[in-house]
Amino acid sequence: MGSNNVLQLPGSTVESAWKQFVRTGSAQPGAVRTEILHSWQRCHEARVNPCGGSGRLLREQRKAERARNGRSDLLAIAKPFMDRLYRFVAGSRLVVFLSDASGVILECIGDHEIKDNASKVNLVAGTDWREEAVGTNGIGTAIKLRKPIQISGMEHYCARLHSWTCSAAPIFDDGGEMIGVLQVSGPSNEVHLHTLGMVVAAVEAIRDQIRIRKKNLELNRLNDSLNKIFHSMSDGALITDDGGAISHVNRAGKGILGADIEGRPIGEVLRGNPLIWKHLQHGEGYTDVEQIIDTPRGCIHCLVSGTTLRDDAGAPNGTVVFFNRINKVKKLVNRLSGALASFGFSDIIGSSPKLRDAIKAARGAAAGSSNVLVLGESGTGKELFAQAIHNHGPRRDGPFIALNCAALPRELIASELFGYTDGAFTGSKRGGRPGKFEMADGGTLFLDEIGDMPLDQQAILLRVLQDRTITRIGGDHVIPVNVRFVCATNKDLLEEVRKGNFRLDLYYRLNVIQVKVPPLRERIGDLNDLFRHLLDKICARQGRRIKHVSEKMLQQLARHDWPGNVRELENVIEKMLNADHDATRLAFKHLPERIAGRNMGPAVCSSPFYPSQDRHFGKREKEMTDLLREKELLLKLLSGHRGNVSKVAREMGLSRNTIYRKMRFYKISREQVFQ
Repeated sequence: MGSNNVLQLPGSTVESAWKQFVRTGSAQPGAVRTEILHSWQRCHEARVNPCGGSGRLLREQRKAERARNGRSDLLAIAKPFMDRLYRFVAGSRLVVFLSDASGVILECIGDHEIKDNASKVNLVAGTDWREEAVGTNGIGTAIKLRKPIQISGMEHYCARLHSWTCSAAPIFDDGGEMIGVLQVSGPSNEVHLHTLGMVVAAVEAIRDQIRIRKKNLELNRLNDSLNKIFHSMSDGALITDDGGAISHVNRAGKGILGADIEGRPIGEVLRGNPLIWKHLQHGEGYTDVEQIIDTPRGCIHCLVSGTTLRDDAGAPNGTVVFFNRINKVKKLVNRLSGALASFGFSDIIGSSPKLRDAIKAARGAAAGSSNVLVLGESGTGKELFAQAIHNHGPRRDGPFIALNCAALPRELIASELFGYTDGAFTGSKRGGRPGKFEMADGGTLFLDEIGDMPLDQQAILLRVLQDRTITRIGGDHVIPVNVRFVCATNKDLLEEVRKGNFRLDLYYRLNVIQVKVPPLRERIGDLNDLFRHLLDKICARQGRRIKHVSEKMLQQLARHDWPGNVRELENVIEKMLNADHDATRLAFKHLPERIAGRNMGPAVCSSPFYPSQDRHFGKREKEMTDLLREKELLLKLLSGHRGNVSKVAREMGLSRNTIYRKMRFYKISREQVFQ
């Protein structure tokens, strides 16, 4: 506190200076302190009445209440220090005041006698003590100067305050914003020079308390945020103290381990788990360790991470452990790795009778949960049917995992299906790996070429089908699996049973619902639609556009046997496109030699779908009968609906474009329809 902030000049000198200033608007240099003279000048310019000196009561009680409520935080902090300051000066006929930053008094504490005297000049709560309202005074001038000041006697600009001495200091927050003023007032003969020092010390204590309270509020907010994060996490989480007792557990953790685990030793809750204890005891962290946790609720297959908590000295004083059910993690992995079925029944191209029968059987299979056996030659689209069955069934939101039993060496099939533990065999991945059964949990496991599975693995597969549990290679924990099996083969499994290559009991387990996918030669009527679909797909991939397709070329394609089925057709189309990269039309000359060079008989009625006269004659004859029936049905429906293609398409369950293609194929004209 600088010496110029306290009363120094004799009373007679200040009195003479005040009278001169009130009379003339100026004073002799040095007659009063510079701060006081400047304050008088401000009061003179504001036309403050020097004969006044009463605080202005706020006209509306609501304004006073708003001022008080607006600084309730300051009041709560400052009040204990005001009480302490008053107890220190009790009996000295002093009053302690607190105002807001605008000069409105919020609170006053003091002797009754001196408070009564103060009320005579409205030095009470709810009054305005700005310089512009009351003239030079402790609160108003401290606000103007933004620093502590003591104003005594006739240093006040207004005469009614000349018997008072006011010691005031502004209160600032951490951001440097003034939030209030603390003042001690009393009769001039009762106030000492050290009073201002006590006020300044009290203000510093208030400011320290404001800073502490702010930090506590920040810590409380941070703690509240962390607590919300902790309890809203999808992973289970628990915290232990340095003795291993569980001090906190979040909602997800209670859902996995039970709601009554707080306060219990972690070794009791996660019993039978030496790996976790090893890390806890040695203060080591670990990340994404796959473990079977033996809890009071039973064994739970989890992915676990943990870290050690340390005190300021670096000594371990607890731990935090995160864990999640492995099936939840697997669902995420499956979604990100593309272990999903992409196709539905609408993606199966064609409308021939045999294909419609296959789709009908597959739709029926999709609605249930029984195992499905998809039969068909290579390249017919068995996996397409398997995916459609999955996507139209109750497990559509689960994973779709596919494994080709013929594409893996026999020694790897078991590890692919069942997975393995850490160090199960030479070359195994560190930490182990889940198998297809686990990854397909809650969804569908598609085993392609099931007829090529070795006999010893068939026995294990049969046990999984019966028990719905698996054990990883090298492990001893039984893991439950909830999987629907869809299998496919191009072999006659009963013949394989007779040969001793396939187990009869497994055959009956798998062959609950059977779906037969017809080869392309038995649904040659779909070739045109298939050709255009595959052509569009390959052109999109290569950035090509084919404007026209030769009728002669299509006729030759229809004469082919297609032993490779749809896969062979796709291969032929890609070969034709690569034969001439600049072509915008596909003609007979673009056909591969093995197809173009064979003469397999003429096409009936110039149809591109006439079956060849070969060893499949009996089957082709039946197909011709089916085509004739389809033509008769189409004519009947067109006639019945008077040529309305949309109604015919709805009744046949086909698109309008398909109906138009069939009309062109069967050479059905509008004249025929309206005969």
